Amino acid sequence: MNKNTANTPIDDLDAAVGVPLLGSMDRRRFLAVSGVGATALAATAYFRPSVFFGRAGAAVTSSAATTNNIIVNIFLRGAADGLSFLSPLNDSTYQTLRPGVAIPDASALAVNNQFGLHPGAVRIKALLDAGQAAFVPAAGSPNNNRSHFSAQAMMDKGSATDPTLTSGWLGRYLAATAGVSEDALRGVGIGNGLQPSLRGSAAIATPSLQSLSLYSSGTGASSTQVQTALRAMYPAATTDLLRTQAAAGTDIVAEIAPIAATSAAPTGWPTGFGSALWPIAKLIAAGYPIEIATADLGGWDEHDAMGAATDPAGNQYKLVSGLDTALGAFFDYIGGAAARTTVIITTEFGRRIAINGSGGTDHGRGMVMMVLGAGVNPGVHGAWPGLTDTDNGDVKVVNDFRKVYAEVLGRRMRTTNLASVFPGFDTSSSNWLGVTTA
Repeated sequence: MNKNTANTPIDDLDAAVGVPLLGSMDRRRFLAVSGVGATALAATAYFRPSVFFGRAGAAVTSSAATTNNIIVNIFLRGAADGLSFLSPLNDSTYQTLRPGVAIPDASALAVNNQFGLHPGAVRIKALLDAGQAAFVPAAGSPNNNRSHFSAQAMMDKGSATDPTLTSGWLGRYLAATAGVSEDALRGVGIGNGLQPSLRGSAAIATPSLQSLSLYSSGTGASSTQVQTALRAMYPAATTDLLRTQAAAGTDIVAEIAPIAATSAAPTGWPTGFGSALWPIAKLIAAGYPIEIATADLGGWDEHDAMGAATDPAGNQYKLVSGLDTALGAFFDYIGGAAARTTVIITTEFGRRIAINGSGGTDHGRGMVMMVLGAGVNPGVHGAWPGLTDTDNGDVKVVNDFRKVYAEVLGRRMRTTNLASVFPGFDTSSSNWLGVTTA
């Protein structure tokens, strides 16, 4: 929240209120006990200033008509092992360099004659069989950077070379295609802060749907009562930005209110990554105007004890099956909205082909990207260099990650100048990989 808002004297807010708050409780007592003050609305979610100006400003219609399609971008933080998702079949190099960790050909879930999926990826396999799963091996950035922080930053920015970019690729897309009257719920990030890929847009971030609800811990007041109190308290505040933010913030909270109070996941909903996908699934199924949603899943930096690919108790198996189970629950829950929802799964880089002395794999290069759901051209896409022509013992990067991002935006989402979303990169359709249908 703007520092001018945070510095607004409480007396100015107090003087703006002409009616008692929450029955007999006076204004100052309400503020002190509930913690509601100049920054109260910022506590429920992370709002960019443009969110508030957009809601309060004059209506401006975007020049790009909505498609009603949805992208859910999932980032596997920590460098997920691509060869544990999509393994080469009948490849002696793969089996030799990964004793005890490689997926046995007989256990792989066949994708085609060349590749198989991890045996824990049963729901992803079902999506493939339904024509809704595409895979891009040997994907990544041409920037040979094996630092988690730097590589993730470049992926989130949608750039391989420009460290000065402050916005993310999804943020630039949202900003380029939206007028100021767009609903703030068009872009939503699940987490304790806005995902870097959404920076530069009016997207909001929240750790859960429950956090999009105002309440008073000291008075027992309901979210509706607190909203009423705030609406009475802020209109005559001396700071324009505070008035704008408060009105817009309470509007957003009120918009979410019908499901925020009953937002517990259904019985049997998967834990772990399922907790991050649940708010997105709930919002989509309830018909909220989600167009871009993001979520992160950490824990993929497996330098040791990956475990056997056929052992459900193994670390890698649990990671893959946990993601797979959450994805299955997500697509099941959103129902008919699955026909317009496309999920992109990526990571910062892959891991080395050979296991290390600790039964794990160290930082590598080429990874696997997945595109699931609506509008997908199923199968494996892009070039595959194999495991003998390597980048110093790593899978070579031969499929730039931006080709996948640009294609999904170009074919599934609002019309925009993709060159402005991915500066310095060839975003023409002739450079795409065919992961989506025309």
